[in-house]
Amino acid sequence: MPDDLKTAKTALVKLHQDMEAINRLAKPSCLSVVEQMERTLEPIRRQHLEISRAFEMSGAMARIQEIANANQHWQELIKQASATNRIAESFAAAHQSWLERMKPLQPDFSHLSQLQASAKLALCDTSLRLAATERLMVGIDFDAIRSRFQVEMSVIAGLESSIAHVAASYGGLAESLREISDITRLPAFVLPGAAREIYTTSFALETLRPWDDRDEDEAETEIQFVAEAEAETSGCIALLQQVDPGLARPYIGARDALYGNNADRARHILSSLRELWNHLLRRLAPDDLVAAWIPGVSNQKDLLHEGKPTRRARVLYVCRELNNDPLTDFLMHDTRALVKMIELFNRVHELETALTDEQLRAILLRTDSWLMYILQISVGNFHK
Repeated sequence: MPDDLKTAKTALVKLHQDMEAINRLAKPSCLSVVEQMERTLEPIRRQHLEISRAFEMSGAMARIQEIANANQHWQELIKQASATNRIAESFAAAHQSWLERMKPLQPDFSHLSQLQASAKLALCDTSLRLAATERLMVGIDFDAIRSRFQVEMSVIAGLESSIAHVAASYGGLAESLREISDITRLPAFVLPGAAREIYTTSFALETLRPWDDRDEDEAETEIQFVAEAEAETSGCIALLQQVDPGLARPYIGARDALYGNNADRARHILSSLRELWNHLLRRLAPDDLVAAWIPGVSNQKDLLHEGKPTRRARVLYVCRELNNDPLTDFLMHDTRALVKMIELFNRVHELETALTDEQLRAILLRTDSWLMYILQISVGNFHK
């Protein structure tokens, strides 16, 4: 792992510890945390510039420029939030005569300071993960994947198009969040979860590259970020069981198959994943409920096909309580990309190319991440 990225990771761990201490003690001051965040940003920014130069050299800039722009946007938003934090801190450091005047408002300023610091910490995490994603994306060559595995052009083209749409919709989501308050109006998992979706997508595609083509530093970075993603998504099965134990059982079987000795385990895993998204969307957004909801939607284009709700309609229904069009757009394209990726892995397997444990683990992690994200978005609606 590059030294700058190691430094940033270490600093972010310390930031999390500081924030936990602040929350436990309910201290109004977050200045030391804010200053440390700003120091942490410097290596992240340097890493981002280095990756941007690599994009230009590799010719990949056009494909994933949206991700690079989004990362820059998050970093600018972190700097913007520093001014707000310092305003809140100035009241805490003011003369007692001023504090007496502001006393009725002090709890509000304390809350604002802590909320701003928490949001900035989430942005730092997101920026760091996107920097790793950008580096992975540089090395993804769809033509090389097609040539190596002899996969039809239509399969590769569909996947490449879906990845481009995910990147564009993520850029749209980032652009829509112009203030820290825009972020804190959404559930806390939304921003980190979207970055995780982008990262696990790029990691799964990275596993299709030969080991000889990979950089040792990148491999070390992957180990850490993959471990973090696995920890974040460890609760997806529990959420799935809450929604439908009938869907959870076969999916648990698919996960267990990864560690078994069954020669047909790859087919078992892939067939389960290929069907899961469709059944889950139908469970989260049943035909009758979606059909009853559609008449109240202002833009009803592409919501019905032959009288039945489309995938777009189901995703819109799942996201209805959040009322955030860019997030809904991102989830829609993200879901399509997952389906296209499973299609690619399944096609590779059908061509009697043995999928490695790493590749199977990567596609399972990619699915876990998507499950966690869509279930977190929908769980409030489901229990209403």
